[in-house]
Amino acid sequence: MNETAKPRSHFYFSLLRLLASLKGGDARRSENNWGEACLAGIAIYLISYLFFTQFIPEALKFWQRTLLLAVLVFLVWLFWLVVLYVNSLLIGCLRLCGILQTIPIRRAQSVLLVTSASAMACSLLKDGSWRAEIAAVWLISVVMNLIAAAILALRDDTSDRAE
Repeated sequence: MNETAKPRSHFYFSLLRLLASLKGGDARRSENNWGEACLAGIAIYLISYLFFTQFIPEALKFWQRTLLLAVLVFLVWLFWLVVLYVNSLLIGCLRLCGILQTIPIRRAQSVLLVTSASAMACSLLKDGSWRAEIAAVWLISVVMNLIAAAILALRDDTSDRAE
């Protein structure tokens, strides 16, 4: 129990792993960081919810819009269930064709989810409202994470691999 005085943090996202390594910390990948998973899930859900809110007509009465926005919470959840299922079928087909053989299914699923959310965020950028600002924050975060992944890969850091 007395292994170290302070527990080591392991991160899933490359940006956080890069920041940890720059501070002299442990930059090994972890698939079990609850905080990161929760934050990413909420961000993806928020981007998709905002994407679908743009299809609700402005001409509706306040109570109708409010009701549709409440129903949309469930519909977006249902949408992501269908997307996850379709993604799993797509990944399975690609694996049968010999593509994506070396990538774990959870990482392939993550790539497809982030790509979908980023496409929605790009659509929100055209809006020019506060939704566009949230979309811009999402896209900047994704780009920063990709740059951090490239830096970690170029450093050929063996601590980047899971134990």
